[in-house]
Amino acid sequence: MNAPVPAVRVAPRPFLKWAGGKQALALRLVAGFPPVGARYFEPFLGGGSVLLALAPARAVVADRNDWLIDAWEQIRDDPDAVLAELLPLPNTREDFLRLRGLDPRAESPARRAALFVYLNKTAFRGLFRVNRAGHFNTPWGAYARRYADPDNLRALSAALRGVRFRRGDFELGLAGITADDFAYLDPPYWPQGGYADFARYTREPFRAEDHERLAACVRRLDAAGVRFALTNSDTAAVRALYRGFRLTRLASRREINLTASRRGIQELLIRNY
Repeated sequence: MNAPVPAVRVAPRPFLKWAGGKQALALRLVAGFPPVGARYFEPFLGGGSVLLALAPARAVVADRNDWLIDAWEQIRDDPDAVLAELLPLPNTREDFLRLRGLDPRAESPARRAALFVYLNKTAFRGLFRVNRAGHFNTPWGAYARRYADPDNLRALSAALRGVRFRRGDFELGLAGITADDFAYLDPPYWPQGGYADFARYTREPFRAEDHERLAACVRRLDAAGVRFALTNSDTAAVRALYRGFRLTRLASRREINLTASRRGIQELLIRNY
């Protein structure tokens, strides 16, 4: 009798399309990371491509977008409840506008997560954008696509069991980090022009003073012996902010740009190891 063929574990994929996401670069980045140590910290979680590619045993991740973190937590804790709310949602312009107008804070946790995924999958180019009042305002995308892969969401749930989520600014996301840990930081990028500069994920955009505050923060990490990697746009301003660290240019793409010829960009990988 032939021995049973062992099941092949498929690594979970990001459940969102995220402007500035690292899906195209994640494996390259992770291959160059040092051993993570006790915990992995990522204070700008977004679509979580690097977190999933690295698959650390213990992680502390954060984002200023409360609704995003709600979705991550619900997929970790009860993916089937999210799927039960998500899969029946109709994808028409009228239904999109109706669902876009709901206050997610008034919905159950599972439905709130489902609405987040639905809007990401059906909005124009998958763009998560809010106005100054914090209301989602991206137009309908008219896409015929699946909202979610049930097997992938369940695999995500299993992969996230050792992940602790935080809501808030990057300094809160890094609170408690020690020299035994490793941090990867992927902030909204310093402006280069066009769609690559999209930064309206939350009510408050990420401004020049936030970039300066972030640079000061990672210098404190470095002084405390914490190893980190950070990605940002390759600009003179960013190079000046991180002078003294190891800077490596990376070629990447921003699929959110409407013009295919403008999707290629240059990024910087900034490290202290």
